Amino acid sequence: MKSPSFELKSKDLAGRIGKLTIGSRTIETPALMPVYNPNKPVVPIRELEKRFSPGVLMTNAYIMLKDNRLEEKVLKKGVHKLLGFDGLVATDSGSYQLMVYGTVSVSNRDIIEFENKIGSDIGSFLDIPTLPDAYKPIVAEQLKTTLQRADEAYSTADFVVNAGVQGGCFLDLREKAARELGERFGLLAVGGIVPLMESYRFPELVDIIATVKKNIPSNKVVHAFGLGHPMVFSLAVALGCDLFDSAAYALYAQDGRYMTVEGTEHLDSLEYLPCNCPVCSKHGVGLKDLHAEKKIKELALHNLYVSYAELNKVKQAIVDGKLGELVALRCRAHPKLLEGFERMLEHRNWLATLDPITKKSGFYCTGAESEYSTEVVNALERIKRVSSDKSVDLKPFGMVPAALLDIYPFNSIATAEDRMSFNVSDLEKIRAIMEYQFGCGAGMLIPDGVKIKKSRKTRRIRWLYDKKTLMAAVRASDHFIIPKQPLLESLHKKFKIPVLRVVVEDDAVSFIEEGKSVFAKFVAEIDANLRPGDEALIVDKKDKLVGAGTLVLSPKEALDFNRGVAVRVR
Repeated sequence: MKSPSFELKSKDLAGRIGKLTIGSRTIETPALMPVYNPNKPVVPIRELEKRFSPGVLMTNAYIMLKDNRLEEKVLKKGVHKLLGFDGLVATDSGSYQLMVYGTVSVSNRDIIEFENKIGSDIGSFLDIPTLPDAYKPIVAEQLKTTLQRADEAYSTADFVVNAGVQGGCFLDLREKAARELGERFGLLAVGGIVPLMESYRFPELVDIIATVKKNIPSNKVVHAFGLGHPMVFSLAVALGCDLFDSAAYALYAQDGRYMTVEGTEHLDSLEYLPCNCPVCSKHGVGLKDLHAEKKIKELALHNLYVSYAELNKVKQAIVDGKLGELVALRCRAHPKLLEGFERMLEHRNWLATLDPITKKSGFYCTGAESEYSTEVVNALERIKRVSSDKSVDLKPFGMVPAALLDIYPFNSIATAEDRMSFNVSDLEKIRAIMEYQFGCGAGMLIPDGVKIKKSRKTRRIRWLYDKKTLMAAVRASDHFIIPKQPLLESLHKKFKIPVLRVVVEDDAVSFIEEGKSVFAKFVAEIDANLRPGDEALIVDKKDKLVGAGTLVLSPKEALDFNRGVAVRVR
C-alpha cells in the first residue's frame, strides 16, 4: 500500500491549506475532485482541464469493471490514458451503488485488484455505507465487515487507500472506526454522510466529522465523501476536511438545478442569473432557453465555477484568519445550516487547541455566536493569568484587563472610550501582556527601570531596553511581545519544562543554532498549552535553550506531522 505525503502551508480553526503529494503528483488542499463518468461525460476532460485545471479527478472503478467495453479499454490503457488526464485519479469502489441498491455484484478483493491493474492513484475498498437511521446492531455488524475489508486493502492495495470511516450516526462507532483506520491509513474518507446532507441534518453531520477528526492523527488527509455542494465547503473545511468530490455539479445540471453558495435554485424559476461566471456572463438570462443537452453542459459548468470559486474563498479566509467569520456568514443561508454552525461551536474547546492565538485580521463580532468562538475560548483562558483591578466590560469577552486592550483579539473591538476608562501606564501594559502571553509571573521579568521606546508615527510601544540591551520588540500588527536573548533566558529560567517549550531531537540542535526553522519531524515534546502564533522556547532534551521562534502548528500537529515547519525560528 502506498502512502501520501502531506504538509501544512496555512491554517485557521481546524481548516488548513496543505500540500498533498502522491507519487510524482502534487495538489493543494482543500481540493475538489469532479466526478467523471466515462459513460455520461457531461463536461469533456479537456474542457475541465482548460477551464479549471483540476489536479485531481474522481471516477468509478465499479462502473468500469461492470461495463465490458470500458473494462477492456481501461485494463489495456490504464485509467489515466483512458480518461486522457495526467493528474491524480481517484476511483470509487461501488460503495455508493451498494448504499442505493443494497447489493453489488463484485467482491472487495475484485475491486481492489481491478484498481491495482488500472493504475488508480487513490482507490477505495468496498466499505459498507450505513443509512443514518439504521438500527445500531446492524450498523455495528456492517462496520465490522468494513474494517475486515480495510485489512484486505491494507495488505493488497498498490495505491493510496481512501479508507472509508463508517458507523452511521453512532459516534462511538465512528470513533472506533476512526481510531482503527487512522493508525494505518494516510487518507480517510468520512462516508455515509450524503443522506445527512440531502436531508439537511447538519448538526449530525458536524458531530460525525468532528468525532472522526478528534480520533485520528492530525497529519491524516480527510475526504468528506459526497459533500460536493459549495454551501457546506466552509463549514466542512473549518472542521478539518481536505478533499471533496462532486458528482452533484453534473447530476444537478441534469435536473435543471443551479448551484449557489446559499443553496440550490431551479433554473426555470430564475428570471436573472445571480452570478458573473463565464457561463452566466455569456448567457445573461437566456440559459433556460438553450437546447436541453447544451443547457445541461452549461449549467454543469456554472456549478463547477461556483464550487471552485467558493473553495478559493475558503482558502483566502484561512490565509486571512477569517474562516470563522466566513462560516458564520455562509451558515445563515438556511436555518438548518445555522443549526450545524451552532453545533460546531459546541466543539469550540477542541477547535481552540488548533486555532492560532493571533491572526492577521482583526476580530469581528458576527452575532451572538461570537461569545462561543475559539478566540474567546483561548482569550478567557489566558486572561486568568493576568491580575488586574482595572478591567473593562468588553463584549463578547466579558471583563478584560485594561492593560490588554492593545493586543489581539481585543484591539479591534476596544473603543477609545474603553481605552480611556483607566489610566494605564506603559509598564503596566507590558507586564500584563507578558502574563497573557507567557504565564503567571512573567510580567515581573520586566524590571521597573525598563526603557520603553515608541514608534514615532503611531506612538505605540515598539521596543524594550534594559539599559542599552534590547530585551524585546513589540509586534505592530497585534502588539505581542517578541523576546530577545536576555528575556528568553529569563523566561527559560522562570518557567520549568515543559512550559513554553518545544523540545527537539539532538539531530536538529546545530541547525536551529544557525537560525534554521524547526521541522515537525524533529519535535520530541511540546507544551500542550501553546497555540499556533505563540512565541516558544526551543530546547534540547536536557532543557538547554538553543533558540526561539513562532509556533506554526498546534502542539498536536507538531507531534503528528513528519513534514513541514513546526516553529519558524528568528
